[in-house]
Amino acid sequence: MIIKRAVRKQNKRASSSRQRKHQHLLDVKVRAKKASARRTQNVLLALCGLVLVASVLGGVAFGAKRALNALFFANADYALKTIEVTSDGNLSRETILHTADIGEGQNIFSIDLPKVQEKLGSLPQVEESRIQRILPNKLVISVQERRPVAWVAPPDTNSASFNYENAYLLDRRGILLKTKSLAPEYLGLPLIVGVDTKNCQAGQPLGQDEVKAALDLIRASAEILQGRLQFQSIDVSKGYSLVATDKQRASITFSTDEIESQLHRLETVLNYCDKNNRELQTVNLMAQRNVPVTFMPQSAPATSTDSSAGPGDGPGTDAKPKPVPAAEAASATPSPSKGASQSRSSKLPEKKMQQRDRRKLKPFKEGGAVTRPPGETEKDVTEPAPRVRRAIPVETTRLNG
Repeated sequence: MIIKRAVRKQNKRASSSRQRKHQHLLDVKVRAKKASARRTQNVLLALCGLVLVASVLGGVAFGAKRALNALFFANADYALKTIEVTSDGNLSRETILHTADIGEGQNIFSIDLPKVQEKLGSLPQVEESRIQRILPNKLVISVQERRPVAWVAPPDTNSASFNYENAYLLDRRGILLKTKSLAPEYLGLPLIVGVDTKNCQAGQPLGQDEVKAALDLIRASAEILQGRLQFQSIDVSKGYSLVATDKQRASITFSTDEIESQLHRLETVLNYCDKNNRELQTVNLMAQRNVPVTFMPQSAPATSTDSSAGPGDGPGTDAKPKPVPAAEAASATPSPSKGASQSRSSKLPEKKMQQRDRRKLKPFKEGGAVTRPPGETEKDVTEPAPRVRRAIPVETTRLNG
């Protein structure tokens, strides 16, 4: 039996390629034109909106400016009529107003206060300034000037012939000052020697570490010693130490570090000098223990050579006998008891002075070490003399009894 297979028909397109080109086509060109037109319209609308907003803001700003000028900046009620200037130094009112560029009649709101402070700060003498508006027509300017605390000089300066008119002053922050008039209180300021001042200008700071240490020494000594020691000069030429000389020509060596602790050790030395009536000559405070100290040599007490001096005549004075009439001299016969009482009274001041000479100085302890005058042993130490002021010489004390 023969089975015939049916022939399968092939799939064929219903349309030719030419027919497909003309069927179901989109009109792309028409839609692209419409989209570009819409974008152009949106851009124009946005520009119009921006122009409208800018014009509104400009109108508001112009109107506000006109209103502010009419109410404040161009109002005659706010014109300056009173300018109050206060200064704690030598700056004059005219100098301050000329530097600040302020005058009466200006509008009080047209003054830029930070700019005025910057102008006043350009003056070397001004440390701090404050400007305040007081409505409607008053301005208050307060100026705080720099206070000099020391002079500065190069290393080859002689303190005895120092020219103060050509030198620089130094405030507590290290700012250089130049004064036109030499005030009397400036003459007593300490002199910092050893600073190179060739390229220095007024208003500039000195940034050397040794200069800062010298300023710290001046500040701390006023707080700790409270005027017991007044420095005349401070030599900073070595860089690692400060050699200070006081009014009594005592030489004191400090380290540039730990100034306050060294001043406390110096205070202990000064207390010892006050208690034992000694004058300080040299002290080296760089050593924390066994501080080297030397004292001024004590002068020898003057003795009376006249045996006829009475108890009221002090040592070292010439006692001249008073003239006696001839009748009284002939009738007067000295008795032995009277002569003995006069001799005892003349020897009384000498015994007092000898007792004071035999008194020895009590040693003081500094950092666990004992410092005694040269040639004195521990057995020779007795009670110290009564406490007197350090500046009084030994001879004056003995004359006063």
